[in-house]
Amino acid sequence: MTTQDHTALVASSQDEEHMNQKSSGLQVGKLAVGSLLLACFLANADESFVLTTGSDVASALNASSSAAWLITGYNLGYILALPIYGQICDLTGPTRAILLALTVYGCGCLMTGVSQSIHLAVAGRIISGFGGAGMNELVSVILNEVHSFDRVAMLRSYVTTVSIIGVTCGAPLGAFLTSWIGWQWAFLIHIPFAMICLTIISLSLSSTKPSPIVTPKLSYGSIDNCKPIEDTPRKSFDILGLILLFISVICFLAFVQLTQADNLEAKSILLTVCAAAFVGCFTAFCLNETRWAKDPMIHFSLLSPHKFGLIYSAQALLGIAQFSMAPILGDYWVSSRGLSASEGAMCWIPGTIGFASGSLVTGKLIQKTRKCVRWTIVGLLITITSFTLILVRWTIFEPHFWEILYSFPGWFGMGMLLSSQFAALSAAKPEQNAATSVTTYYFAQQVGLMTGITTAKALLIKEMRRGLNVALKDQPGRAKLIEQILGHRQLMGLVPPALAEPLHPLRFLAHSIELLVPLLCHINRVDALLHIMREQANAKLLALPCHLRDDILDASKSIDSR
Repeated sequence: MTTQDHTALVASSQDEEHMNQKSSGLQVGKLAVGSLLLACFLANADESFVLTTGSDVASALNASSSAAWLITGYNLGYILALPIYGQICDLTGPTRAILLALTVYGCGCLMTGVSQSIHLAVAGRIISGFGGAGMNELVSVILNEVHSFDRVAMLRSYVTTVSIIGVTCGAPLGAFLTSWIGWQWAFLIHIPFAMICLTIISLSLSSTKPSPIVTPKLSYGSIDNCKPIEDTPRKSFDILGLILLFISVICFLAFVQLTQADNLEAKSILLTVCAAAFVGCFTAFCLNETRWAKDPMIHFSLLSPHKFGLIYSAQALLGIAQFSMAPILGDYWVSSRGLSASEGAMCWIPGTIGFASGSLVTGKLIQKTRKCVRWTIVGLLITITSFTLILVRWTIFEPHFWEILYSFPGWFGMGMLLSSQFAALSAAKPEQNAATSVTTYYFAQQVGLMTGITTAKALLIKEMRRGLNVALKDQPGRAKLIEQILGHRQLMGLVPPALAEPLHPLRFLAHSIELLVPLLCHINRVDALLHIMREQANAKLLALPCHLRDDILDASKSIDSR
């Protein structure tokens, strides 16, 4: 941090200078901003679009057992494309990069919509994920380049609101479109909207590469004096790093899905191969990025705790907590209470409103107070309290349906966390790798997303399978019945009435294990936040005059001795 006289993150004189410099760069009007938000909505809605229709699509393609890959395929393409868009943006500028992302996204939707086999459909989902990553993340890059910091938090809150609305509306929207026009047209209908966004953005935004404005920072939320802007050399693509990352992610997903199987002993060799391949490829990826690659996809220097490592690790934990919690909100009531899929989707509404409200409120608070860590801590405490309440009420006791409102404060706190952490990154992003720092931020969040979904679901299925084997040990056709139960969300509708009561404790135990994942992740974030506060305190102390710094240190030693 700077001295006490410069506690504001950006002085008004600096804002005017920044805006004058930005006037020669990208020009963003209301129509262009609306198109950017629509692109962000499409990318996020597609992320949950097949949550309720994946089984129907896989069944139509005669591959019911591969339904999970339709969901993870999009995330796989998404996570692999994030580092690439950082380099593309550095090479061509954010406008051309997002136009490329929209084109790739439309091609992926077309491939999925016309597919006649599960392999082509999954390939289309992966390609859509490649485009969706750029559509979602480059919006933030563009807004960072064309607006001063005091507007970034508020604009980011708008992006967050559209994103969470897209994720929440994706599942029920997918179910509605599939039942109305069929699953193929449900994917093809995305293409006209992508073309509208592409046309407006290409006509509204300049395609020139903007000059970086914000200079390197010493600590989270701090801003140094302006330094001369240096030209960024052109970069080459890290092909080896991309291949190693792709293999690592595939092996990780395969390993997690194999752990859900009933007979693990028969698949021990395959599990060992997947685990060894993941460790080996990921180690090689890290070595390539740090030593061999001339222009790495991920700058590991940014992962230092003194730079952005704590922000990235906090986002990974937030992704694990958020997306291990998201499926529970509907699945808990569908599987244990017998609600329909559409009624289960309604359980997302309180959390959606809470997340959007938390993001908007925090954007206003940061714009007014210019403090990031303070609101991060407040959001973290609110989230931990809410998740603890849900863990107790939804597992130990028999909850009422109105108790879905407990998710409102929890997701309100997560909205505060996301908005405040992005504002801190915006204040401290490096000059030479501004786009890469933002995409790495989302890369960490996406790693948490995939880890949260796969880990929580694996824990739930494994515990359900173990409990069902015990509860149905004397039931004829036990193995077939267990597979039917695990393959459908409406658990109580499939279990015979005579066996429903013994399974009540089982469902509570399984969901309690799944609920522990987000709670533990948020508790682990406390240590990262304390470290951030120490970094800021040290930066403030070093910025003080020598005689004041010595007086403070002497007073601190005197207090410690007492």
